[in-house]
Amino acid sequence: MLQSDHWRNSVNRAMKAEEKQGFINTGAVGGFSSFLLDLLAELDGVFSAENLASMQRIAEEYHEVSPYKRRALWRELQELLDKTTSSDAPGLASGAICGTTSEEASGTFRTTEKVLTSLEVQTGSICHPQNLQYIKGVGPQRAKQFENMGIYTAEDLLRHYPRKYEIRSKRRIQDIQDGEYVTIDGIVTGSQVTKGKVKVVKLNIKQDGRSIHAVWFNQIHIPKQYPDGTKVTVTGKAQWRTRIPELLASEIRKGLYEGPAQKMVPVYSETARLNSKTIREIIQVILPQADRIFDEFFPYEENNLMERRQAIKEIHFPHSAETLKKARERLVVEEILLLQLALARLRSPGPQKAGLVLNQGGALVQKFASGLPFRLTGAQQRVIREIFRDMGSIEKPMARLLQGDVGSGKTVVAMAALLQAVGSGFQAAMMAPTEVLAQQHYESLQAAFEPLGVKVVFLVGNQSKPEREQILGQILSGKAQVVVGTQTLIQESVRFNALGLAITDEQHRFGVRQRTLLQDKGENPHVLVMTATPIPRTLALTLYGDLRLSVLDELPAGRKPIITRKISDRSRSSMEKFLKQHVAAGRQIYVVCPLVEETEKSDFVSATQKADELSRIFEGSSVALLHGRMKGQEKEEIMQRFRRGEIDILVTTTVVEVGVNVPNASVMVIEDAERFGLAQLHQLRGRVGRGQEQSYCLLISNTRDSARLNVLCETEDGFRIAEEDLKIRGPGELLGLRQHGVPELKLTDLGTDGRLVEKAYQLLQKVLKDPQKYEKAYQEVSRLYPKEKIGVN
Repeated sequence: MLQSDHWRNSVNRAMKAEEKQGFINTGAVGGFSSFLLDLLAELDGVFSAENLASMQRIAEEYHEVSPYKRRALWRELQELLDKTTSSDAPGLASGAICGTTSEEASGTFRTTEKVLTSLEVQTGSICHPQNLQYIKGVGPQRAKQFENMGIYTAEDLLRHYPRKYEIRSKRRIQDIQDGEYVTIDGIVTGSQVTKGKVKVVKLNIKQDGRSIHAVWFNQIHIPKQYPDGTKVTVTGKAQWRTRIPELLASEIRKGLYEGPAQKMVPVYSETARLNSKTIREIIQVILPQADRIFDEFFPYEENNLMERRQAIKEIHFPHSAETLKKARERLVVEEILLLQLALARLRSPGPQKAGLVLNQGGALVQKFASGLPFRLTGAQQRVIREIFRDMGSIEKPMARLLQGDVGSGKTVVAMAALLQAVGSGFQAAMMAPTEVLAQQHYESLQAAFEPLGVKVVFLVGNQSKPEREQILGQILSGKAQVVVGTQTLIQESVRFNALGLAITDEQHRFGVRQRTLLQDKGENPHVLVMTATPIPRTLALTLYGDLRLSVLDELPAGRKPIITRKISDRSRSSMEKFLKQHVAAGRQIYVVCPLVEETEKSDFVSATQKADELSRIFEGSSVALLHGRMKGQEKEEIMQRFRRGEIDILVTTTVVEVGVNVPNASVMVIEDAERFGLAQLHQLRGRVGRGQEQSYCLLISNTRDSARLNVLCETEDGFRIAEEDLKIRGPGELLGLRQHGVPELKLTDLGTDGRLVEKAYQLLQKVLKDPQKYEKAYQEVSRLYPKEKIGVN
C-alpha cells in the first residue's frame, strides 16, 4: 500500500503539471489519464470502492474530452481527493510517532507530548526518524511549515540541501566595493521608515567613525528590534551610489562579528514564512544527528569517495570549496546509485536465476536476413550480436535497452531476436503501447515470418470473444510462436506455453510494473525494451542502469534528410500552394493538431476544425480525420486507407506519433508546434522521410524566438535533440519522472554530472554482481524507496 504522504504528493505534482500545461493530457509521460489509471491499481484497498469508481470514470473520460471539459474533470478530481484524503487514506501521517498510524497518532500526541518532551526527543534519543516538532527551534507551527515543503523528519531536513552558497567576507566600511556581498558590524545610531505603499526601512550603522545604511523593504519591525545603541552584524549586497554606502540586507543579528574573515554560507530554498536563515539555524541544531541517521552502506574508500556522514555535514557547512566538491560528489553518486538500485529491484525483485539458453535460431535468422530487400547497417549487425550473446548466456537472462533514432531499423533487430527465440524452441511476445502500433508490428511480422513457417498471432482488447478464445488457446498450446499485442498481453487470462523472450516497444509508455507482468508470463524469459525516443546517456544510465544499453546510431544508406522549417500564419497561403503541388504529384500529407475539438478556452487548432477547413481548400482531394477517441476498428480502417494511398491528407492528433510507416507520405505539417515537446516533434517528423522522395516537416508557430523549435530545424540527430531537451526542460519534465513515482533528484544535474553518473553506474554493476557484499546498500534502498513508493509508473 502506498504511504499516504507519497501518493498524495505524487498526485498533486501530476495535477499541478497538468494544470500548468493547459489540460492537454501531457502532465505525465503517456498522458495524465494513463497516470491516473495506473495509480488506481495501487490505491485498491486505500480508497473506498465508490471513490475508486469515481476516479476511474474521471481518468477514462479525461482522455476522450477537450481541454475545456478536462478542466472540469480536474476540479472534480481535486474535490474528490480533498474529500477522501482525510477519510479514506490510512498509513503514515506526517506527524506519526515512529510507525503509528494517523488514527493512533492523533490520540497519542495529545496524551504523550509531555512524556516525549521529558525524554529529550529533541536530541533524537527515542526513535528514528524523529518528528520535527520536538526539535529545538521548531514547534508545532513551524513543523507544519516544514511539512508544506515535504519535510517531516530530521533526516528529511538534512536532505534539504542548500541551493547555493554565499561567500561572505568581513569588511571595513571604507573597503567595501560596489556590488560586493559582505558582512559588516557596528552600532545602530538611527533609523528611518519612508511613507508610501512600499516602506523603505533604513538603519544607520556606525563603525570606527564611518557610516553605512542597512536597507530593508516593508519590514517596519526592524527599528524596534534593533534600537539605537544596539551592536549588530549585518550581511547583504553593497551599493555605493552616494556618499554613504547602502547594504541591501539579507540578514541581521545582535552582537559584533566573531567569525572568520571569509566563510561559505549555505542558502536554502525557502517559503514566505520559513526563510533560509531559520532553516540554516535549525539544521545546525540537528547536524550532530547525521552520525546516527546516515549509516555508511558501501566501502567508500575503495571507491575514492568521502564518507557519508562527513559528506552530509560538509554539504551544509563546508570548510572549503574543495571539501564541498568532494561532499557533493559523494552524495550525487549515492543519489544516482540508490535510484538505479531501486528501479533495478522493481524490474528484478528476486535473486537472479540462470538464463534460458536461446542460441539455436541461426538458420532461421539467416534465412530471414537473406530475404530482406536491403543490407543491414553496421549498427544493426552489432546490436544483433550483442542481443544474441545475451540470449545465449546461461549466467542470467538478458535485460537490454535498445535505443534507436527514428528510422534506424529497430524493428528488424527485434525480428531477429524473435526468430532466435522461436528457432530455439520457445515463444516470444512483443507488446506495443497503442493498437495502431501493435497492428503495424503484427502486419510486418506476419509478412516476414509466414514464409518462414512461423505462426504469428495478434491480441488486443476489442476482439470478439470467439476470436479471443481461439488466440488464447493457440498461445497456451504453443501453436502461436510469436504473440503481438497491446497491454492486453499482461491480463491474467493470457498464459504462455513457454515464453522465452519478452519485447516491449516504446518502453517509456509503459510502467515498470507492466513490463514486469509481461516477464512473469514465462520462467525467467529474456527481456528487450525498445525506444525510438532517444534518451540522453546520463538519463538512460540513471533510469536503466541495470539494463545493458544498445544504441542504433546509424541510419540506412541513401535516406534523404527531412527539410524542416518553422513558419507563421502569415505564410499559410504559400504553404497551401506547396501542399497542393505534393498532392498533385501523388504524395500524401500528415497534418497534426494538438486538440481533437475546438474549445471556448483555447485558441489552438483542433483536428476536426482543420479537417473541415482542408476539405474545402483541397476540394477534389481526399481528406480524412484520425484521433484517439475513435474506436480501434475505425482507426485501423482509416490507417489502412492511408497506407493504400486512398487518402491524400490525414488530419490527426499525436496518435500517429510512433510506429506509423507510410513511405509515400512526404510532408508533415504540425499546427501549434510550440505545444509539443522536442522529442515528440522529432517522433512526428519521423513519420515522413521513409520513401525515396524528398520529405518536409513544417512547424507552424507564431512564437518568434523558440530555442526548442530552432534545434529541430538545425538537426535530425535524435540524441542531440534529446540532450537539448534535457537542458531546456530538465529530467523531471522530460519524462514525467515526478508524476510517475520516480524520486526527484535533489542534487544531481544530469546535464553536467555525466562523470558522476558513470561512476554510479560502475558501482551499480558491483552491487548487482555481489549482493551479499553490498547488503547494506539493499537495506538502504528498501528503507528509502519502498516498492510501493516508486511503483506508480
